[in-house]
Amino acid sequence: MDKAQQESLAILESEEVPLEIGYRASCTIAQAARAGKIQKIEAPRVYAALVKFWKSLGLSTIDRYEEALFPVRKDLARCCWSLSRLLPEGRKFFDYYPRLSNVVGPHCLKKNESLRGALKCGYGSSLYEFHWEYPIEGFGVRKDLIDVITTGNARKPLLEWCKDNDIIVFCNRCGLEITYEVSKNCPWRMKKYGAPC
Repeated sequence: MDKAQQESLAILESEEVPLEIGYRASCTIAQAARAGKIQKIEAPRVYAALVKFWKSLGLSTIDRYEEALFPVRKDLARCCWSLSRLLPEGRKFFDYYPRLSNVVGPHCLKKNESLRGALKCGYGSSLYEFHWEYPIEGFGVRKDLIDVITTGNARKPLLEWCKDNDIIVFCNRCGLEITYEVSKNCPWRMKKYGAPC
């Protein structure tokens, strides 16, 4: 990293960062990552600082619903996503839902039946409320009811699996972290439609 990038990292690692200064520092870091100027050895530290700043923009209820922060949080989340791909242990930051190929959850249309397969949208992301559900083979399933199929065909609750693997998921509408949230109150939807979905 050059001097400007090191200064930006120091800003992001400081305790309290004003929005405008933190955002400029984040943009400098993101440009460096996109240009291949962040080395894999530096990626975990840079990623941690950027994620910390991004998360700080949604901690209070006022910030959560502040419409002007939606595009800022989304932009910063995309920066975190880019940096996550440089992590030695692989990508840990996802938009809408983690990319998993073997999960199981209750079928939303057929009582007493389960859905098993990959987390993936059926016909586009606009059908789902990702604060509340993840799509298993295109069918929305409340995320706290989903299990990940692990080695030996064992099951682990998805939210627990995310915690164990340091997975972070963000809403590509409002820009908030939604990894553990099970709620129908996406601030973007609330502002656009005036009510939860």
